[in-house]
Amino acid sequence: MVYMPSLRSKAAHLVTDLTTVLLNPISDEPSKPHTEERVRSPEEALTESDADAPDGPDTSSFTAFLVSLLSSSESGDHHRSHPVEECNNPGVDAASGSGMKENSARKGILARGKHTLGRAFQKASRLGGYRSSSLPKVDSDATNDPSLLGQELKPIRTSKESTSKCTLPVISEPSMLLSENMRSNLYLSLPALVHGRNWVLLYSTWRHGMSLQTLYRRSLLWPGYSLLVVGDQKGAVFGGLVEAPLQPTNRKYQGTNNCFVFTNLPSHLAIFRPTGLNHYFTLCSTDFLAMGGGGHFALYLDGDLLNGSSSASETFGNSCLAHSQDFEIKEVELWGFVYASKYEETLAMCRTEKPGICRW
Repeated sequence: MVYMPSLRSKAAHLVTDLTTVLLNPISDEPSKPHTEERVRSPEEALTESDADAPDGPDTSSFTAFLVSLLSSSESGDHHRSHPVEECNNPGVDAASGSGMKENSARKGILARGKHTLGRAFQKASRLGGYRSSSLPKVDSDATNDPSLLGQELKPIRTSKESTSKCTLPVISEPSMLLSENMRSNLYLSLPALVHGRNWVLLYSTWRHGMSLQTLYRRSLLWPGYSLLVVGDQKGAVFGGLVEAPLQPTNRKYQGTNNCFVFTNLPSHLAIFRPTGLNHYFTLCSTDFLAMGGGGHFALYLDGDLLNGSSSASETFGNSCLAHSQDFEIKEVELWGFVYASKYEETLAMCRTEKPGICRW
């Protein structure tokens, strides 16, 4: 059926011109002004479309895609608005074959436009950095398997397993208070600065006597971090990491943020590190030795090393280290961490009699 171009047809031509300018901004051919089309028969339109079809890739397929969509909608609206004229036209039967060819040609243009549009979107997605291969692959069989639901993950290796494989450095003599397991846990809690150093017993009450002044003097044998270990009469073992030499001062604390206190109560080793509220790490006096502060001492030992006390402190945020706040001391040890190259020399110095220091 032949009809004059309507307002929809003019809009379609306007859209094609705009898309041609946007998609092909650089062109050697000047844009052709739009002119009124003459009335063409379906045979001429089909012949002209076949003649204009390019052999290679169609760069204006996006335009053809838009034209085909608008043309198909226009044709459908025109057929719906003129049903009587279409039925009364005697040339409809004669032109049915050519109409089918025209529809097939439009379908070919539509398919080609969709294909080119898909490739354009694919190139745009690649330029945008999208990669489908980068997406994580999910095993649907594994996620949908009901037998896997509710299963527990494998437990992480416990500290006991890790400490059992820890190689401890040389110790000058067995400790009266520290078991091998407790020593391993304490060794892992020490600063990295003293890892690998040999342990030397600087002071022990059962070897050097129960005297705080003797403990102070023997802490001069090896300066640096030292481990103070205390045992009470009820079997609790506790203490802390101090910084030697321990020098008696009047209300002046010493130590660094690496200091800590520990206890083996109730059934395992517990380490209490500084909270940052204050810097009351170690207080040495001629009458007592204390660690922590802020209301109460975390650990307090009297001048005779016979009695002591322990309470919650703000410095370490600890609980009571002993079975009770007040306790009777059974044993006190002070361990120094010596370089392997200085081990024999320091050990010989510890066994040499010096003023104020007992012989072994």
